[in-house]
Amino acid sequence: MNVRDKEVQAEVIARVLDNAMTLPGLRPKIGLDPVIGLFPIVGDTMATIGGAAILVVARQLQVPWEVQLRMAYNLLKNGLIGAIPLLGDFYSFVFKSHQLNAALLVRSIKRGEDGHCDLLTRPLSFRDITVLALLLLPTILLVSVAGVWFWNHDISLLDLLYPTPYQSRGN
Repeated sequence: MNVRDKEVQAEVIARVLDNAMTLPGLRPKIGLDPVIGLFPIVGDTMATIGGAAILVVARQLQVPWEVQLRMAYNLLKNGLIGAIPLLGDFYSFVFKSHQLNAALLVRSIKRGEDGHCDLLTRPLSFRDITVLALLLLPTILLVSVAGVWFWNHDISLLDLLYPTPYQSRGN
């Protein structure tokens, strides 16, 4: 597969997660990330896994390490803040970390280290897979744990929309 195909793949993933559709009457677009983020635990975890695919493409295209770490930080921040009910979904809607990560990827590819860009991608090596696992698995795990924590503390969209009636300690 050539480099441009991989760039397009990252851009499509970012568009689906951040700008998939336009809401009637609103100018900004909304993607799947803030929408599926409304579902406790699973939604933010799935959005983080989807965004992780952009990092896989970045690794395959040999994007510089500092850019990959910045992309991983954006993904972690979006996932952890995204786990906060409503506020996190609003943050995901505004911040659009997947679009930012795709832009970082494309910008670093076009710039290149010596001013040129390889035409073909290379397959992921065992080292690449190990590095990606070390970057992404803790991120996905932290996002899941944050979602479980909010859920266990009765902080969810359902609790905000439908609060339980007050009950005394004696009942």
